[in-house]
Amino acid sequence: MKEWTYLLYEEFFDQGDLEQKQSLPISFLCNRQTTSVPKMQPGFMNGITIPLWSMVVEVMPGMREYLEAAKENTAKWETYQETEEDLKVYKKPM
Repeated sequence: MKEWTYLLYEEFFDQGDLEQKQSLPISFLCNRQTTSVPKMQPGFMNGITIPLWSMVVEVMPGMREYLEAAKENTAKWETYQETEEDLKVYKKPM
């Protein structure tokens, strides 16, 4: 969960870096200096991922394990404390 999430945010932050270099407003979630990955993930999971998987499970009950995994991941992000190693990945100077 952590590896893929940080890879995704690195894409977002690269976009924000380009926007900043072009004197454009930095898009939501794309500012590596102000965005906290662990603080953003629970909202995304609760607002997008879990409702999506809940609808999928209504139609395809065999997919319940994915809904449960999303809920477990959300709980992990709610208590996750970033390490110095995490911060090195995306709080790098521009």
